[in-house]
Amino acid sequence: MNKVILEIGTEEIPSVYIDKALIDLRNIARNELKKLNIEYSHIKTYGTPRRLIVYIEEINSQQKDIFKKVKGPSKNISFDKGGNPQKPAIKFAQANHIKVEKLIIEKTDKGEYLFAQKILKGKKTETLLPEILLKLIISLNFSKSMRWGDASFRFIRPIRWLLALYNDKIIPFNLETLNSDCNTFGNRLLSPKSVTVNSVDEYFNIMNNCFVMIDPDERKKIITNQITEMTKTISGRDYIDQTLLDEVKNLVEYPRVLLGQFDKSYLELPSEVLKSVMIKHQKYFPTFSKEGYILPYFFVVINGNEDKYKDIIVRGNEKVLKARLEDARFFYQEDQKATSTNIKPLDNNLEKLKNVVYQEELGSMFNKVGRLIALVEKIGNKIQLSNDLIEIIKRSAQLCKSDLVTDMVKEFPELQGIMGKEYAILQGEDKQVAKSIFEHYLPRFSDDDLPKTISGKILSVADKIDNITACFVNNNIPDGSQDPYALRRQALGIINILIFNNMDFSLDEIINLDIELLVKENNILVNNINKNELIDKIKDFVFQRFRYLLLERGYNYDVIDAVLVKYPPTLIDALLRIKVIQNIYNFTKFNKIITAASRTFNLSKDAQTNKINCAIFQEKEENILYENYLKISDKIQEAVSKQKYDKIFDYLELMTEPINSFFDRVLVMDKDELIRNNRLALLKNITDMYYIVADLSKIALAKGELK
Repeated sequence: MNKVILEIGTEEIPSVYIDKALIDLRNIARNELKKLNIEYSHIKTYGTPRRLIVYIEEINSQQKDIFKKVKGPSKNISFDKGGNPQKPAIKFAQANHIKVEKLIIEKTDKGEYLFAQKILKGKKTETLLPEILLKLIISLNFSKSMRWGDASFRFIRPIRWLLALYNDKIIPFNLETLNSDCNTFGNRLLSPKSVTVNSVDEYFNIMNNCFVMIDPDERKKIITNQITEMTKTISGRDYIDQTLLDEVKNLVEYPRVLLGQFDKSYLELPSEVLKSVMIKHQKYFPTFSKEGYILPYFFVVINGNEDKYKDIIVRGNEKVLKARLEDARFFYQEDQKATSTNIKPLDNNLEKLKNVVYQEELGSMFNKVGRLIALVEKIGNKIQLSNDLIEIIKRSAQLCKSDLVTDMVKEFPELQGIMGKEYAILQGEDKQVAKSIFEHYLPRFSDDDLPKTISGKILSVADKIDNITACFVNNNIPDGSQDPYALRRQALGIINILIFNNMDFSLDEIINLDIELLVKENNILVNNINKNELIDKIKDFVFQRFRYLLLERGYNYDVIDAVLVKYPPTLIDALLRIKVIQNIYNFTKFNKIITAASRTFNLSKDAQTNKINCAIFQEKEENILYENYLKISDKIQEAVSKQKYDKIFDYLELMTEPINSFFDRVLVMDKDELIRNNRLALLKNITDMYYIVADLSKIALAKGELK
């Protein structure tokens, strides 16, 4: 049973890159072995901050023979009429080292051709492994790879050693000046010396003896178990921050959890501040009571170390945490000081926002706050909120950026919104105002919570619309993979908030108001703005994100495109149209509608007018079609106004028979120009009626069994 192991020894790799690197390593190894036709049973990858490992079990000692089919000349030129091989066939057979009679004839799109079947004898795996392992390393892609020293090769961190074994043999290869061998290193603190590995089987025991847990999942389990057991000693709640756990497991090679504590007086700080200091800045696990309150303890994960240093390490981490908490308490107290008895801290910060640049040539954050107040009022009126609720949302907009200039947020930027909420509560603001200040940043990332309060929802949408509009006004538009202002994420945030909460209002008016405010505040932009063109660009940007979201949810691409190309007035309206078409997509009824629409469209697309003169109709089928059009057109217009799109397709189905009769008995392209143009005008009006919900020309006719 043959085994292969590759260990790429490095300087400490940032934890965020390790999990992805292990997935990539496994995929690259699978692809390379598949490409070379080498069979195996399992590929496993492991990793620590100092090493990335590929382990291949039960790898075949030799490639499988490869059967290759080579295309040759056509049959027509290869044989004469009597079936005797000619020069092209003979030459082709000789070139492939087979007899002419062994050639086979197969049909292709271009006719019958000769083919030669060749067997490529498989090579020994051992001879191919050096190239395979080298490919594994150089194919790894990191977002921030660099060159190290004199090397031209890029990697996330300098590579210090390469261990490569096939059973008990070294797999020899070179990575620039570095040669592979059978040496590795253990834990930097507990077993720092070089160790020789004589076989693949021996490798795993050596790692254990050298205090290195190569399996990230094992390290994660060890940390979890140790924290769980130690939590019992302080009567805490069994809770572990999974995001931090995934990070910390890749910071150490031999995890050990220690329990520290801090002064209870720091519990007066908001819990989010305590969690930010411990989790974000110190990588400590906070502890919680059974009721969910933070306890004055923390867990720190260290990279092994001897028992005699345990107390020193704990005291050292406690001192560091105390310093950070002391800073936080100082900032928290300073932020609450009012400059006069009549001005609250957050209100006072509004003036400071004048000194915070929003975007170059787009004014300050103070200007942005003014725009947000106008935008939320506009949205509130559009969805017919009460005046009292609109005033609450306007107050939320007025204060939502005030915490950006607080000492706390300057020191801990991740607390923006969170501290605004805390300070709003402290200065006696309405609870909904306080919640909205926090919620207007939601969602901050994929799968994040959406705002829950109506004020938070509207303020979040307004803030994101302003961010997108300002960037488009300033020509900071995402290009390819470049999206420095995260506009795609913000567009998805707008879409999810509107769709999830069924908020049905037009983005056009809000974007239009935002552009007017931006232009008014920044005269330098006036001559560079085509407002209507800009609104279309921004709406198209949002609709493109909407399209991706709908595709992920399983809607047909052609249905989505057919509806979105009509630029429905709202996202809710667009979704309603898409759902209706999706529901009837595979029905015979819809197929008939598409066929009829296609017939009218193909003829009427060159119509020069849409004015119909029923007085010059020549055939009764013309009159019947026109009468049906008038009757159904009125019903469709009424259904559109009420968004009854399912009814529209019921009405359109009624047009099928008169349209078919018209085409069967009436010559549209009559020699008389007046009659011809009148018939085309009739079809043009009917086509417009068919296309009122969606551009049906973009629908691919339903395939398979119709219902």
